[in-house]
Amino acid sequence: MGSAAPSRRTTLSALLASGLGAALTACGGPSRSVGAGGSVTLRYFFWGDSGRADLINKCIAVFEREHPKIKVKSSFAAFDSFWPKLSTAAAGGNPPDVMHVDYAWIRTLGEHGVLADLNDLSGSGKEIDTSTVVESVRTAGLVDDRRVGLPLSHNSVALHYDAEVWAKAGARPPTKRMDWDTFMEQSLKVSKYGRYKQFGMDNPGQNYLGVEIWMRQQGLQMWTENGELGFSPDDMRRYFTKVNEWRKEGALGGPDVVLESLPGYPITTRRVASNLEWDNQVGGRSDMRGSKLSLGQVPSDTSKSGIYSKPGMFLGAAAKSPYLSEAAQFINFLINDRRVGKILGTNIGMPPTTSQEGAADLSDPKVRQVQTYEKQVEKTLASTPPPPADGGASLNVYLQRVAEKLFYDRISVDQAVDLYFDQSKVTLA
Repeated sequence: MGSAAPSRRTTLSALLASGLGAALTACGGPSRSVGAGGSVTLRYFFWGDSGRADLINKCIAVFEREHPKIKVKSSFAAFDSFWPKLSTAAAGGNPPDVMHVDYAWIRTLGEHGVLADLNDLSGSGKEIDTSTVVESVRTAGLVDDRRVGLPLSHNSVALHYDAEVWAKAGARPPTKRMDWDTFMEQSLKVSKYGRYKQFGMDNPGQNYLGVEIWMRQQGLQMWTENGELGFSPDDMRRYFTKVNEWRKEGALGGPDVVLESLPGYPITTRRVASNLEWDNQVGGRSDMRGSKLSLGQVPSDTSKSGIYSKPGMFLGAAAKSPYLSEAAQFINFLINDRRVGKILGTNIGMPPTTSQEGAADLSDPKVRQVQTYEKQVEKTLASTPPPPADGGASLNVYLQRVAEKLFYDRISVDQAVDLYFDQSKVTLA
């Protein structure tokens, strides 16, 4: 998010620029022979922490008991480290058979031939039953009508906030939707209470998520079906102007709050008392912060909430894998088996299929918290929008850099908008 420290997305852009797609496409490696007894070993890469790895390995153990001829060798890394790990494996001629893919990269990796088209392996009586995928994310993972990914979860944006801090500050909590100015008035109370060492809210102008939510509330989209920006320079100018005013008033933290929180997050280092984040992250963020975070309503100036059902991550298979049928069987198990839904709970998000709905352990308060929020907003959720364009993730990184300069008062709003749209012409050409 800044020049002083690498962004959590910078690594992805650098890898793409250095030929991640080409490496994965060209370096499928030698065809691996079937092991003794007719068994195969799938290599499975995912991102997360040791807690998630424990849960996923429990799922793998169940799968291997029922598929004795298919072994799964898992390997995980933190999100930023995942992409160099994936690139290195591919460049060495040994890409994983099954991998997690972020929504920001599904179009790029799909269009560059990195991910296999699973259409022929999906459907009635085939390896992957896609009829059970929940309606809101049913078309997610399709790139040019090719099925390059299956959602492993889905979740929605929420306003994470520390209810105790907000109450002590005498601020009205966002239990019901407010317009943005009203919310910022309450956020400023929190900032004043924390003597500006803890601000009311993280800055929603410093990442694509805040921009996307705002644009959707205005009836616009971040990306069109054709992979173009779905909003104009004037739209961004209005948004940046509002956010910059709120920052100057003290309702929002500045870029220094983000930089000083790395490698953590402003919400977990107690530099802010609220932020926009995916709802399934609330448990982990609460643990890191050391106090419980609540899930509130996202502010909006219109009748639209701006939030939608988003795949928490996709499961894809390498186009060069010699074991596509076995990879598809494993993917089907992860998205459809109820035991997986029970084991994972909401660690990755809400279950992606009707097969797994209701399987999570409701005795877990973190599961109940996310499910309660999802029930509250389900009538306002829109279907998953078009994925970012090829190069869209790189543009997200550039957005962070431009926003940082703006919020450090190094450039004006007009200059920030011009820089962003000039870069978009280059990145999306």
